[in-house]
Amino acid sequence: MKIHKRRAFRAAFLILLAGALAACAGNGKRNPEPAGSAPAGGESVAVKPEDAVRVRAVARWETLIDRQFDKAYDYLSPGYREVRPREDYAKIMGGRPLQWTNARFVSATCETETCAVSIEVHANFEMPVMRVGTVETLTVVQENWILSDGEWYLVPAADR
Repeated sequence: MKIHKRRAFRAAFLILLAGALAACAGNGKRNPEPAGSAPAGGESVAVKPEDAVRVRAVARWETLIDRQFDKAYDYLSPGYREVRPREDYAKIMGGRPLQWTNARFVSATCETETCAVSIEVHANFEMPVMRVGTVETLTVVQENWILSDGEWYLVPAADR
């Protein structure tokens, strides 16, 4: 019996991980101050890419936790949005057998127009195995973000 539960848990974890990676698609305008915006004194302050992408990544995960998939779509790269309509994305995301419950920014390593971001994601996964029920999971998701027209967007992993 323990072996079956362990296998079920591993399978659930892999499915969750694949779902989380596929969900790592995002683009939205929730960034309160665009990079390089001027403060009250009129001086221009350059925002580091790590800080700008952190704000966007956290905001995108907030939309996923709130199940606002149509808003999460706005955080996706322009290229992804050209090939995947908003309605399709929202339907795919809404059909996942999990509920994200918390996300915490871990780190970002950036170059001029790209960032590799790590996010710690907590979720509840409904196990399809009889008598297992809901399993709480934790994983660190690796996301790739790009700078396009002055804004940071998530480049989603291939749909699985």
